[in-house]
Amino acid sequence: MSENTPRDPYGPGSGGPTPPSSGATPPSAGGPTQPPAYGGPTQPPPYGGGSQPPAYGGPAAAYGAQSSNPFRVGEALSFGWSRFKGNWLFWVLFVLLTFVVGAIFNSGSVGDIQEQINASSDPEAMQELAASASGASSLLQLIGSLLVAVLQALGINAALREVSGEKASWGTLFKVNNFGMIILAALLLMVASFVGVLLCGIGLIAVAVFAVFTYHNVVDKGMNAWAAFTSSFSLVGKNFGAVFLLELALFGLNIAGALLCGLGLFITVPLSLLAIAFAYRRLTGGPVAAGTTAAGPATA
Repeated sequence: MSENTPRDPYGPGSGGPTPPSSGATPPSAGGPTQPPAYGGPTQPPPYGGGSQPPAYGGPAAAYGAQSSNPFRVGEALSFGWSRFKGNWLFWVLFVLLTFVVGAIFNSGSVGDIQEQINASSDPEAMQELAASASGASSLLQLIGSLLVAVLQALGINAALREVSGEKASWGTLFKVNNFGMIILAALLLMVASFVGVLLCGIGLIAVAVFAVFTYHNVVDKGMNAWAAFTSSFSLVGKNFGAVFLLELALFGLNIAGALLCGLGLFITVPLSLLAIAFAYRRLTGGPVAAGTTAAGPATA
């Protein structure tokens, strides 16, 4: 080898560095360290991993979320019938109480006053008696309507307890914390119904259909009267088909119950309360007791 021939720095006896073995190639001088491969410990979990929220309809849905499976009319009626049979005496007595209160305050003594008016020959006395009779009758009817409305809200409270799996009783019937808001909701519904009558009756039908969950919102969620009223309209509007068909079926059942000398109402009225409460809980994602329905076991 000539004197000017360059030497291999890794050659023997050159005094240079020892050549690397067959292992990993040394990193280049001053170059950055290669990041770990995708999926290593420093990478975020892949899509769909443990940090992702549960899928729609999963068990993490909060109370009040709308159910992904709308109820069926037969399912609601079957559930209501099964709960009624298990506590029929309470519900029959509750309907009897409602009828008695309504009869006491709505009958009045208008017939007796009318007889006195007919027997009187004084025109001025007739006018005074007629005015007093009209005022007393209106006041009694207002008080009676409010009491019946409060009893209806208490019946809804009992129905919601039944849907939750609790057996309603006289001890739990009056366990509500917002009697004042129930009365305000009753007055709001009365005013809305009166306005509905003025609108050729169409508004009355709208209130009957869309405001069906007003007392449920007050009793179950503690809403104020106006929020309960508007929330009922919103909930029914989003589930109009199922709710309307259920209300139509219950309307027919109550007509049939009234035709049976009124005795059938002792069954159809509780059945209506229980079926509507079931529908409300299903639509709002609330707890529903396990039981046999037309569509199979009802899940909580």
